[in-house]
Amino acid sequence: MATPRRLGRDRWAALCLAAFAMTAFGLTFTFDSMPASLMEGLGAAEFPRLVCLIILALSVFLFFASPPSEEEVLPEVHSCTWWTLAACLGFFPLLGLIGMLPALFLFPVIVGRLWGERRIMVLLASSTLVTVTIWLLFVRVFRFTLPGGLLGDLLFG
Repeated sequence: MATPRRLGRDRWAALCLAAFAMTAFGLTFTFDSMPASLMEGLGAAEFPRLVCLIILALSVFLFFASPPSEEEVLPEVHSCTWWTLAACLGFFPLLGLIGMLPALFLFPVIVGRLWGERRIMVLLASSTLVTVTIWLLFVRVFRFTLPGGLLGDLLFG
């Protein structure tokens, strides 16, 4: 009797990505609807749905791609990768606590340090440029209100 073939790492990753994409896609149906006059083209829910569908399609490709040979030894994941993932996951609680603009300013500084940049002025300048650009685009051009965070609500609410 033949034993069932084990799923490889790539296929497990594909299944996890597909589950994430389908869950996120489903959550987009809970988004508030925006008046059509505020936004033309992709709305608040359509863009995340498009991204979820792309992730789902790529996970299908990964699932059916030929797996690496059994003898192939993959290198260990560098610790910086795990710290970067932790920073990405930590961004959202930080955003909820201090608000979008301060969190958006701190994130490139922290990740830049993780990636090895030691010139603090370069980190501060690039982080300022990114934050100001996003503020100009979303607040001034698109007229969106960025999340203020729990502390902002307590202090200025």
